Amino acid sequence: MRITCQTPFLLLLHSSILLGASWPSLLHCFMVNFIFVRHGESKDNLRSVWAGVKDSPLSNHGMQQAEVLGDYLASTNIVIVYTSDLQRAKTTAKALRDKQTNPLSIPFIETSHLREQNFGAGEGMKFSKKEKGMSLAAHYAKGLFPALHTRQEKFPGGESLHDMARRAEMVIEEILLPHVVQESKDGVMKSIAIVSHGLFIGELVAAIIRRDRDYRGEVDVRNLRGMKNTGWTRLAVALKFPAPNGTVVSPSTKLAFNVRVTDVNRYAHLSNLHRQKGGIGSLAHDPAQKDIRSFLGGKQKPAIVRPSQKPAPY
Repeated sequence: MRITCQTPFLLLLHSSILLGASWPSLLHCFMVNFIFVRHGESKDNLRSVWAGVKDSPLSNHGMQQAEVLGDYLASTNIVIVYTSDLQRAKTTAKALRDKQTNPLSIPFIETSHLREQNFGAGEGMKFSKKEKGMSLAAHYAKGLFPALHTRQEKFPGGESLHDMARRAEMVIEEILLPHVVQESKDGVMKSIAIVSHGLFIGELVAAIIRRDRDYRGEVDVRNLRGMKNTGWTRLAVALKFPAPNGTVVSPSTKLAFNVRVTDVNRYAHLSNLHRQKGGIGSLAHDPAQKDIRSFLGGKQKPAIVRPSQKPAPY
């Protein structure tokens, strides 16, 4: 019996168990491609401040990054776009969607669940160095907010990394999992864009990978936290089925995944992008303004953005 991706799901399952068909060879038939995109450069990315839920707009250069990302992924058939409701992510997501063949037919869903880490009282405050012999509480009392180094620590009123990990699990259950379950029935590989923020993408990808007990890849979450602006990471995800004992897992338990990490922090689309001189590229993007490049008539040659520049994680 010849088994292909067009074979009905139940027959595929029956064949893989009883007829000896290789389930791993059929797995790609039921995978969802999740493309995780970090937003374009924001105004606060150009400042040394804690900017998590603080709603900073894209810079003009950040808008250009979003547009070239859209061009780069235009041939990828994205069926739905999820985005953080913060404007730097929303604007990036819209630029990505607008370069698709039929953008208005693509659902565009904003959610606060995809926001960056909440830095609480530290939002908008400058990065500080920790002073020896001084407690974190004493730092906060002086308006100083040094980097936190454990997963439990958080600024007053903010989120810890553990808090973000719990939020990531909620995103999996409420947003991603329904698509993976539906894919197990449809057998038509789909691509879904998730536009979010550097730190949260790192936690979300790690949470997805934890659901694959057999994962043997080498993805360091720290690399994801250092994603370039508009850098993207792609995971192909399917239900881990059949279950180890040959039965379907209970709906009350966390469903296990098969995960393939195909791309990590890709930013080739930025290789020919240049920052405009005279500070123009660093100004806040205004959707109502005229195209600055047209206004200048192309007379100013922008500076090259060096790939070696280390981005802020958010």
